[in-house]
Amino acid sequence: MTSMSEEEKTLFNKGLDELGITLDSKQMDQFSAYMQEIALFNHKYRLVGAKGVDFVVKHLLDSLAPVNYFKSLVANNAKELRFCDVGSGAGLPGIPLAIVFNETPFTLIERSGRRAGFLRNAVAMCDLSLQVEVREQDLSEVRDTFDIITFRAFHPLADIITLLGMVLAEDGFVCAYKGRLEAIEEELRGLKAAWKSEIIPLNVPFLDASRNLCVLQKHINMN
Repeated sequence: MTSMSEEEKTLFNKGLDELGITLDSKQMDQFSAYMQEIALFNHKYRLVGAKGVDFVVKHLLDSLAPVNYFKSLVANNAKELRFCDVGSGAGLPGIPLAIVFNETPFTLIERSGRRAGFLRNAVAMCDLSLQVEVREQDLSEVRDTFDIITFRAFHPLADIITLLGMVLAEDGFVCAYKGRLEAIEEELRGLKAAWKSEIIPLNVPFLDASRNLCVLQKHINMN
């Protein structure tokens, strides 16, 4: 295994600067360890399609693009917020977010046994075992609630919104990483009666593609 290359590290650091994110040396080592695990197991488990600098941009920086929004949620709540990454797969965005929010509990939900095994190993290698829990479950099997639920490239909102509502804490936030605005608005059309939504434009450094965070909250009168 090799650590993050100088090219990857330089690009990552430039991206972090653009996003206003500062990491200490331990956090940088954790990101390097995470990339090592992806590189080691990617072919076996088909985790992601991008490698090297493409992985840095399309997965690491993409996962971190809403960090300042998440910081505002954490800062504006007196209680400790619990994050949950649904359909975590390769650990995106859960593991990058957990590295940044290093005092916040995270749960990664992944129904595939092989990928859940990868996640457990990656969590251990990134020194996140005391902070991050991996659950090998389908979303329908989860009997817990979380304050912030994230997912990337999981399912269309209409397909999973009922299940998400069951694991979302009161006053919690569903934060879906999405692409084009028009596609998000199409997904939201069937949800507006029960959910209030906000679309937050994201700037992913070095990525020439539209990215948005779709944030959903339950209406107070939702059953």
